[in-house]
Amino acid sequence: MTLQTHITVLEAAPGRCEELGGYLRDLLEPTRRLDGCLAFELQRDRQRWQLHSRWRSPADLERYFAQPLLQEVIDSAWRSGAIQHLQSRAA
Repeated sequence: MTLQTHITVLEAAPGRCEELGGYLRDLLEPTRRLDGCLAFELQRDRQRWQLHSRWRSPADLERYFAQPLLQEVIDSAWRSGAIQHLQSRAA
């Protein structure tokens, strides 16, 4: 088994940090229920939010990225202007 860890850092637009957090909190419980999800946490540091996730396998991580809910939440937050910058990487 090859565990996968992933971090996404989202910087909120000025004055939009709480709004962005609201979007991201919508991901927590549904993502935690996905097959292969070992951990999925949301943390805030000033104007930045971090999504930390651990997955049982690379295939499980890929399925997470393909989830319509993830795409809908990020797209909605981006289109609303709540996201100023997004960085995603394996850890």
